[in-house]
Amino acid sequence: MKAVVVVTLLFVVTVVGQSYYRLPQPYTYACKDSRCIRTERAGAREVRSLRNCQLTCGKYGALWPQPTGDVQLASDTVTFIPKNVEVTKMATSSPEVREMLQEAYRVFRRNLHYLHPDYPEEFKRPIIPRTGSSFQQQHQFNAGNGINGAPIRGFKIDQEVAFVSPFLKQQKRNGVRPGVERQNINVEITVTSPEDKLTLDTDESYNLVVQTVDDTTTVTILATTYYGARHALESLSQLIAFDDTTNSLSIVRDAKIQDEPKFKFRGIMLDTGRNFYPKQDIMRLLDAMSHNKMNYFHWHITDAASFPMYSNRRPEMAYYGAYSPRKVYYPEDITEIVKYAKLRGISVIPEIDGPAHTSAGWEWGEREGKGKLVLCTDKNQPWFAVGKEPPSGQLNPVNTELYPILGELYSDLLDYFDPEMVHMGGDDVSFKCWANSDEVTQYLAANNKESNSREFFELWNTYQRNALAKLREAAGPARPVTPIIHSSSFAENYLDKDTYIIQINEFANNTDITKYINKGFKVIFANQDQWRIDCSASSWLGDKAESCAQELPTWEHFYKNSPLDMLYNLGISNARSGQTEGAVNPSEHVLGGVATLWSSETDANGFQAKTWPRVSALAERLWTDPILPQRSIDTSQKRLNTQRQRMVDLGIRADPIQPEYCMHDESACYSREYFETHTGAQQGHAQP
Repeated sequence: MKAVVVVTLLFVVTVVGQSYYRLPQPYTYACKDSRCIRTERAGAREVRSLRNCQLTCGKYGALWPQPTGDVQLASDTVTFIPKNVEVTKMATSSPEVREMLQEAYRVFRRNLHYLHPDYPEEFKRPIIPRTGSSFQQQHQFNAGNGINGAPIRGFKIDQEVAFVSPFLKQQKRNGVRPGVERQNINVEITVTSPEDKLTLDTDESYNLVVQTVDDTTTVTILATTYYGARHALESLSQLIAFDDTTNSLSIVRDAKIQDEPKFKFRGIMLDTGRNFYPKQDIMRLLDAMSHNKMNYFHWHITDAASFPMYSNRRPEMAYYGAYSPRKVYYPEDITEIVKYAKLRGISVIPEIDGPAHTSAGWEWGEREGKGKLVLCTDKNQPWFAVGKEPPSGQLNPVNTELYPILGELYSDLLDYFDPEMVHMGGDDVSFKCWANSDEVTQYLAANNKESNSREFFELWNTYQRNALAKLREAAGPARPVTPIIHSSSFAENYLDKDTYIIQINEFANNTDITKYINKGFKVIFANQDQWRIDCSASSWLGDKAESCAQELPTWEHFYKNSPLDMLYNLGISNARSGQTEGAVNPSEHVLGGVATLWSSETDANGFQAKTWPRVSALAERLWTDPILPQRSIDTSQKRLNTQRQRMVDLGIRADPIQPEYCMHDESACYSREYFETHTGAQQGHAQP
């Protein structure tokens, strides 16, 4: 009879203001051995929700990526509601930086509302920057808006979410406990540098302090640059979670974080040439990157299949090369994406591929008297006879009309992106194409050269030398631009180490990798067997599909693949020590890494789940570069579960890495290796 009474009581409990019954939570969560353990709440001294427990459990709580400096987190939290968060100080030395900070804070405040489980998913959309002359008026800033540290009051974001945010309904109807509304969160931000453009030399470090005294929590952010301050706001958001026991937000009561990244380059490459991605979906990718403190978006904007970038100087390219007029990135789209990325701490690296991966968009050459700008596009010739995947096509290196057109495209590229670096492609060049081209073979014969690999390498060199000259001409002397090119035997043997950055695509155990380091190249790792996103199912034709690893990369592949450990395992003994052997210090030449998403079998409908949270694991690898005993993998896994759930709360459709059960009892999903190492248990024998 007693059991029946208990069950009945469970079902008569209601949520105030709701027209339906909702079960209460029978469990509480306690932190034991850096893991949140679920127990029944009856008789518990303290009732904590799972997300509240995750904030303070373990040395790093729910922080992702793991900070590289000192971290101190209190073991308890205080509760508040978003309307009580306010910037009380914003000290900068630059109006541009101040405006960027205002926008970053606007995004931070909006994301607090997204954390409520009842926030409608359909309203979690990219938030468009509000910059320009009306920005401050729109957000009701008072006079003295923070250049010298004067307080900023009245920063309004709530009107944007008021009509849908559960936090902004009447608090009594929402069941918020009395006292929660009294807690104020005051944010003070100081940025000392006027630098507003991200480069490889930008200081991304920050210091974050949270102190609570009575009903006031003061958050102090100190950073050299905007980018460090933006990362600090991201970390601050990870000290906050929805608390369903109070229907409000919790923040770690006191915290100190000193942090800076280990690697300068932490990127994602997205291919929009094979399949088109709408602007809003690219912005969602940038949002997700910012939640993981990634800082470079490599935009592989064109390919042989389509040329979706509108060129002011050569509109013929998109006219003939886009899939449709609706699937074009117009200049205003690109500049909006670039600005959106910048505010999220991300620099965009554009790529117009060449000499391979070109076909669509170049068809107009002959009809305008320019000759064949591309070769091997004959539809009557099978693609595999002349190329590495359909559609085949390569730029014509012996057509002098080609290079001025490239120069015009580069000029547009520089106008739209104002990039620090430009990726020039250089991968998958097919000598079969040139060997089967009358234009190339006739050119070689006229110059007393044979159609062999040596001469084709020289043709490749001719193309790349001329293309680089046009890129530099477009940039001019006042705007230096660094070219990036894919690794290859050509890149290794022909390119200048002081001019190019090499993107290394080889498998992680390939000894060719060490050649670039030993020759003094700066490199970005993109190992196809470890950091390639799209190889979940490869039925596509050609080289890109064939280069997929037989074993599908999991989040652990992304996490464990340290560039410096890889070099050490390949025989470069000083890779981690940083000591110079001869003329090379490997740590100075490894800029970082990039995950690659080729879009043969992916478009905007499924790319988020393919990308996240596997690339979140890469983000911590490149930010923190942790040393990995087995214990680290297990504790990282629990934080990655939390990071994935946070991203889902923010509108990112990230896949789970485990059943949700593993979050509700974090001691239940040990790996066998961890269990046997840390509990003393052996297979087939229970621990007494």
